Amino acid sequence: MHPPALLAVAVVAAAANGAASLTLLSDLPTPSFIVDLPALLRRRVGPPIADNRDALFAPPIRCPDNGLELRPSLMMQPQGSTEDAPAAAVDCNFQMVEGEPAIGYLHASVVRAREEAVAGEDDPLSTFLAELDLDPALCGGDAQLVLGLNNHHVGSYYWARSAGAGASMEAPGVGFSSDGNKDDGCRQGVLRWLDEGGPTACNSNDGKRSEWANFLRRGDTVQLVPADGQAALLQFCKRCGEQKGKETSVDHASLQVYGISAEGRPMGSEPAVVCEYRLHSEK
Repeated sequence: MHPPALLAVAVVAAAANGAASLTLLSDLPTPSFIVDLPALLRRRVGPPIADNRDALFAPPIRCPDNGLELRPSLMMQPQGSTEDAPAAAVDCNFQMVEGEPAIGYLHASVVRAREEAVAGEDDPLSTFLAELDLDPALCGGDAQLVLGLNNHHVGSYYWARSAGAGASMEAPGVGFSSDGNKDDGCRQGVLRWLDEGGPTACNSNDGKRSEWANFLRRGDTVQLVPADGQAALLQFCKRCGEQKGKETSVDHASLQVYGISAEGRPMGSEPAVVCEYRLHSEK
């Protein structure tokens, strides 16, 4: 996990060093909400964007269902670029489209691995995979574990499958929910096999698309796709409001909502962080 304070240092360093230093997906704090900006660009309806801005397409985002508007604060700029007029907001419902990558992801860290399961607390132990630092309430409903944007557990075959649209390909047979066996106020969720047969019973017929979940270790990061991205963003905004209420000395509490892009990055490398999104409110 990378606390927001450390991320701020990384962002300042990146700004000082220009293009030589990047903030990557693995540098981000968890849990966070990730917007895949190239996926958003591909589904965008409207006039074309100038070529020199394609890789850093980071528009304001508006959620039609709840009226949220998020505005980007850029972390990286193209060399020689000048400040452009603010882009028009893009309506985004984060709907999943078959054969296309997801636009929104939930980025989380493993805080307890399978071998750290505790009898009596994590039963049935045969299905326990990992505890994440993601409160299921932040998902705004159901969320599905996917191959992800920076998964180092998958082999070369599934690494190739996970490029592009495959990043949001589900890990079959893995469920995410709150841990019903705990009564300690814990606000973290658990990944479990939906069948006690584990990957043998749950995998697709073309191999081991979810077996990698057996090998998650403390500190690994994973991504889930929320069934309702707009509802998940609303929950992140509510959490931010709660944090600001508790820490009155903090003028701006981070939503932990970021835009990322793999455009221009070497094949197989992590996506770079393009911007941090902040809540826009009319005054």
